[in-house]
Amino acid sequence: MSQQNSAGPELASTPIEQKPRANIYTMMLVLSFFAIVVACIVLWLELKTYGEYPWWETKGIAPPTTWLMPAETGGDGFVTTPGSWLA
Repeated sequence: MSQQNSAGPELASTPIEQKPRANIYTMMLVLSFFAIVVACIVLWLELKTYGEYPWWETKGIAPPTTWLMPAETGGDGFVTTPGSWLA
């Protein structure tokens, strides 16, 4: 017989090692996975409060045409043209 097969019985006689048990890093990985899943669910629930998808379509709601002027600048509360208080 050839010499190539002589290592086979030595490898077969060594004990088989079992898989290592889950350690703290495995538990941290599982915990972070569940935290991300819960965060995604909470984000989805938060977005549902703003209406249906797509949220950026406002369906006829226009931006305000007047600005509030601070009371400490001497204004009565409203400025009819935006930016006129800058001049």
